[in-house]
Amino acid sequence: MIPISLSSRRVTRENLLIFFYSREFLEGDFRISVENAVSFLKNISEIITPDPYENLRDTIRDVFDNVRILKLEPSDRIELETGSSKKTITMTFGEMDSENVKDGFFSKTACIAGEINIPPETPSISTPGADTDKNLRFFTDYVNTYYTNLKTIDSEIKKSLENWDFGRISVIDKIILRMGIVEIKYFSDIPEKVIINEAIELGKKYSTEKSNVFINGILNRIKDIHRNSKGQGSDKT
Repeated sequence: MIPISLSSRRVTRENLLIFFYSREFLEGDFRISVENAVSFLKNISEIITPDPYENLRDTIRDVFDNVRILKLEPSDRIELETGSSKKTITMTFGEMDSENVKDGFFSKTACIAGEINIPPETPSISTPGADTDKNLRFFTDYVNTYYTNLKTIDSEIKKSLENWDFGRISVIDKIILRMGIVEIKYFSDIPEKVIINEAIELGKKYSTEKSNVFINGILNRIKDIHRNSKGQGSDKT
């Protein structure tokens, strides 16, 4: 049975981050087969703690993503329902913005759940389906693309740094940047906005409070370079 740890594309990216980090300080060829991927995911599924309030956090984040384009004042209040529980919570735009920057609503979600008595969610193990199979192929192709092109990817990061040394980037941020570049350059079916947003979410969850700004800046710069290079290539044909 394929592990539940591939239940969504976002969870798959988190597992990819763990895979890359676990091999960052080792030497060797880490390209894998599907069987290798399944073995790795079965092993780490025993130590990964699922986010017990993922649905509530996604609800708050979706609302925030929709209202921040309205250029609200920090004191403006936003009221939202908490999904299936139908309980209502209220937050100011300033508070939402601050909590998003801090850790992507992780700590705030747990606090809200405690205040309004929302029980933690326990993911149920289901029979793997088409989405899980697709994410397994995504995981395997991603790992092999990452290691096949690692020197080129690091070169692109170095060229995009301004007043910063490549060696000073934290290991987690470096891996997240590499992952973003892998998707921008080699997974053209994924929208660039989604790629960058997912990288920022990884930074909020696994890195420092300020890493999301750094990750956003570098990946947007590389996205623009990649887009321009594709445009120049099409003009020559």
